[in-house]
Amino acid sequence: MKKILIVLMVIFIANLGCKKAGVGGGGLCACSPITNNPLILVIKNSTDVDLLNPKTTGYFDKNQIQLYSKDNNNAIKQINFDIRQPFNYNNTQKIDYYQLTSGEITYLATSMEHTFYLKLGDSKPYELNLKVNNNLVEKLLIDKTEAPREIQQVTNSYIDSIYRLKL
Repeated sequence: MKKILIVLMVIFIANLGCKKAGVGGGGLCACSPITNNPLILVIKNSTDVDLLNPKTTGYFDKNQIQLYSKDNNNAIKQINFDIRQPFNYNNTQKIDYYQLTSGEITYLATSMEHTFYLKLGDSKPYELNLKVNNNLVEKLLIDKTEAPREIQQVTNSYIDSIYRLKL
């Protein structure tokens, strides 16, 4: 009898700890991880050489890159990002260049008017504006110009969200 009571108590406590995050009980469980698809940006020079690849002369090391936003007082808030290595997607698609990825920026991008900044080395910062819908980056503007997608053939939402910055 004690074992049954203990099991029922554990189930009851687990149920209390995992309430729905949305109003009225809809949406994800509050203890479920919330994931955003990241902004994925490939940075190349005019001859399509990958400028995030450490084997490239003049590449940008992660320490030379800043991704940030500014608040109403112009205080800079750093945004987390990573440099992802080339990878194989399925057996048919190979992404053979390094990518700057940030899930935090897609979470912070509440509207196209929200401006973020990308500074590469000593150059002037690029202004980034994102249109995010259902956790997917639908459009990326770099200095008010729409950034092209790196892969034109849409294979899935992750691959479709890889954008290109050409210096």
